[in-house]
Parts: sequence; structure tokens; C-alpha cells
Amino acid sequence: MMNSPFRLRLRNTDKDTPPTIPVGEAMARAYQWRQLVQSIYTGTADAATHTPVPSQCIFRAIHIDMDDIIFLREQHPDAKSIRVYLSIADPSLQLQITGMLVPVDYNNRDMIYTQTPDARPESALRQDASVSTVYDFTQPCPTLCDPQSLLFSEVNDATAYLPPKA
Repeated sequence: MMNSPFRLRLRNTDKDTPPTIPVGEAMARAYQWRQLVQSIYTGTADAATHTPVPSQCIFRAIHIDMDDIIFLREQHPDAKSIRVYLSIADPSLQLQITGMLVPVDYNNRDMIYTQTPDARPESALRQDASVSTVYDFTQPCPTLCDPQSLLFSEVNDATAYLPPKA
């Protein structure tokens, strides 16, 4: 059997303990992500002409407004969770990654369409936003970022995140 680089990370099922991680671990994960993205090159297939992704263009996060999360809950009370699919809305801006949010049912299946899509062919339904439950209200970072965040850059200072001294 081949070793996979992917491990299933089970969600914390203890309802009394939120599934937080230490800030240091979060910083390490964010740093590893930036290192991976910087190791991916853009340009042609010729290694001599490849250029690294500029640091300021590295996709770091997706911003989702709390009102939008509440809206999703209100519109889809039968959903167990949401799934975020990464996307590129404009092929000319390949580093502007956004998220598409989709409600997920209790069988872990995407709820792509409204409850009662009409009898049109699937190809027609795919083009009609009025029957879609795929939401695009995220903002990418870079664009909407907190550049002072410890997760944005390993050179940032934690002082702004500490409680004030008494």
C-alpha cells in the first residue's frame, strides 16, 4: 500500500470544547502554506524562464462576513454544514482565489440546487443562478487582509493580539 501525504483530520466532537488550535501551530501552518505557494512557479514549461510567485501575491485567506454565514443558516436550515470550494472567477487573475460556499446535507452531500429544481435538462439548470445554492460572497486575501496578523506573515508581532496590561 502506498503512503499518502493526506491524512484525515477528524473534527472535534466534544461540543463543550471549541476546535481551536494554538496560535503557534496556526502560524506554522500559514508559514508552510506560503512556502508551498512560493515553491510553485509561474511562466512557461521551461525551468529557466520560471519565476516565483511574488510574496505580496500569495493567496493567504478567504474573508467571509458573519452576516453571510447567518444568511446561509437561515436559507438552509436543513444543512448540516457548509463546504468551501476554491475558485478563480477571472482566469486573467489566477492568484485572486475566492471561495464558493455550498450547503451540505446530513449525508455529507452538496446541496447544489434548490429543493425543487424544475424539469429542465441538467445543462439548462447549470446556467440558472435562481436554482443554484452555490454562493459567491467571499473576498480573497490578498485584497481584504489583515497584514498585521500573525498568520499573514511570520515577521509580525503578537503585541496587538494580547490583552491590555492591567
